[in-house]
Amino acid sequence: MKSFDDIARANAEHYDRLLRESGDTHAAAQWADQPTQDLRLKILCEIGDLKPAKVLDFGCGMGRLYELLSAQGFKGEYVGYEIAPNLAAAAQKKHASARFECRDILKNGLPEDFDYVLISGVFNNKHSASSEYVQAVLKTLFARTRKGIAFNGLSTYVDYLAENLNYMDPIETFARCKAGLSSAVTLRHDYQLKANVIPYEFTIYVYKNGLPLPANQTASQ
Repeated sequence: MKSFDDIARANAEHYDRLLRESGDTHAAAQWADQPTQDLRLKILCEIGDLKPAKVLDFGCGMGRLYELLSAQGFKGEYVGYEIAPNLAAAAQKKHASARFECRDILKNGLPEDFDYVLISGVFNNKHSASSEYVQAVLKTLFARTRKGIAFNGLSTYVDYLAENLNYMDPIETFARCKAGLSSAVTLRHDYQLKANVIPYEFTIYVYKNGLPLPANQTASQ
């Protein structure tokens, strides 16, 4: 099994190479096209009310999530963490009003807390993912969140498996989050990224201190 340092190094090299090859496009974050990338991010954002929140975009790429949040009237604080140094630098240059950092959280930890942490596509590569790595990342991030984390993955409930990709059993992943992180966990396996194609990805929301209240309800009601 690869060490966490090996996984971090492989990810950094992989995404910096994609940036060199693809430039400022969805392909730099290893997405097939912009619409499916945006839909994944939209599903992650449905974890709660992000507009006033401090949000960490873990594995931020070129900062597409920041663009989507800004277009929706985001008033909170956005921070992007990226393992690939050149990708983090390019994102910072593109979005001067946001903060981007190159950070290996399993090696150097997190220096701050966040309301929500959103994680898209980080666990999709076979060369840089293992169940131990996934659990270590989720545990580290969840410890520094005040409200919850949302992440997605490639489902094992598919009719095709690509050799280079990492597929996770959504039921097993849900159970691990339920047992190891929080009693309040939501599994979504209901959204189609492409028309006439079965849902081949899933998203999980893991909440702290119970489920979020509706926007028009306060804790005293």
